[in-house]
Amino acid sequence: MPISIQHIRNATSVLTVNGKRILVDPMLSDVGELPPVPFTRSFRRNPLTPLPVPLQLFDNMDAVLLTHRHFDHLDKKAISVLNKRIPVFCQPEDQAFLQTAGFLNVYAIHDSFEWCAIRMKRFKGQHAQGIAAKLLGPVSGFLLSTPVDGSIYIVGDCIYTPAIGDVFRETKPDIAILNTPRAQMLLGTIITMTAEDIVHIAQLSPTTKIVAVHMDAISHCTFKRRHLRAFLKERRLENVAYVPDDGEVISF
Repeated sequence: MPISIQHIRNATSVLTVNGKRILVDPMLSDVGELPPVPFTRSFRRNPLTPLPVPLQLFDNMDAVLLTHRHFDHLDKKAISVLNKRIPVFCQPEDQAFLQTAGFLNVYAIHDSFEWCAIRMKRFKGQHAQGIAAKLLGPVSGFLLSTPVDGSIYIVGDCIYTPAIGDVFRETKPDIAILNTPRAQMLLGTIITMTAEDIVHIAQLSPTTKIVAVHMDAISHCTFKRRHLRAFLKERRLENVAYVPDDGEVISF
């Protein structure tokens, strides 16, 4: 069975891998239920766009994968509505928080972990350069793979670094989900990947199918879907990177 992705909104996706439905970075609030992003130039409340699917969709998840616990990746609505008994996979720094939030089966992935014949490997990332990285806290990416389905790399809110480049060179994932909204803090600090990073990654790993997300839903994200689609068309990369709409299902 091939890997499929339902892009929900922002960084939230439902992955189907080896027949298991894995909810990634659930932000499930309605428009304006979350505060502005701190340390940014925007005072708009979030999210900016509605949830494109009914909340009942998330009743039938087999697991949750959390790259980090900023509120646009795990919000109070998700904590309140998700089944507390399903497995939750996370970076070690977030385990205690998730357990305190009531989740009963939290697995901190230090290096790698196997669940339902799916191998999960964690890679540390950086949310920003310099002092901003300490302010924003730890973030991780996760490579999920099976011998039959292939591999998918959920890069998370990581800026491009040589270490990320090494992951692509060494693993050559079949699919990569990149958060590419060019999100900015005060003083212009970039805290996610950008369109230019897509070009770099496509050169490093030309066989990887790229899915670009984390656009249009959060106020500090300066690059919109329309901008990225125009960028990709101009550089003739439309067949290299795909920019899904909210709620869209992609199968590979």
